[in-house]
Amino acid sequence: MQSRPHSRRITRGFTLVELLVVIGIIALLIAILMPSLSRARTQSQRVACMSNLRQLGAAFVMYTNANRGAFPRPAVNALFEDWIYWHSGRNLDESRLVPYLSGGNKFNPEFFRCPADTEWQTRAYQYSYTINEYISGYAGYNHPTLRVSQVKRSSEKILLIDESSATVDDGCWAPQNYATDGQNLLSNRHDKQAEKKTDKNAGRGTVLFADGHADFIERKSSFDPMWFDPSR
Repeated sequence: MQSRPHSRRITRGFTLVELLVVIGIIALLIAILMPSLSRARTQSQRVACMSNLRQLGAAFVMYTNANRGAFPRPAVNALFEDWIYWHSGRNLDESRLVPYLSGGNKFNPEFFRCPADTEWQTRAYQYSYTINEYISGYAGYNHPTLRVSQVKRSSEKILLIDESSATVDDGCWAPQNYATDGQNLLSNRHDKQAEKKTDKNAGRGTVLFADGHADFIERKSSFDPMWFDPSR
């Protein structure tokens, strides 16, 4: 019996023109998707930052409940009641808020850093959040910290800010200092602004209010005494 010859399947590859067309389509899709991906990343980082602030807010509430309503110190100089023990040679696990955060008595730096803060390793103060000195009693170092009952309209008074990497240098936020040395700026890193831009009207940032809730506010609002002065 005579066998049939095997038929050969002829395969055809892509031409150079077709490959270039495919590459062009892929490049176009990437160009279209990149802004959306960037916005999604910025949004997720902002959500994570606000989650950090809410957890710190809950810790502040528990701290004040355990300390007759008094807030901790602002961590300018190394004092016992500092809310964060960031100075060299201090044990971060002994920071006053640590016992009230998940993880027991072990300091977790992720609670104290904004996920979009990429410059923390270049600073002496390697964290993102700073406390309002009007509430934490910085003035003169001997000024007592306020009690919860002394903060008027606590839902409108800023307790912590996510401070700009261009100005943050310790655990304390002194909003009035911007007028004299351009310091103590609310970060605008979540608002697609140049992080090092020191314009007080540029963009928005995340803050924690004294009642424990977090929000995303205009940077310029943080310089209004109605937002930071607990006596108003």
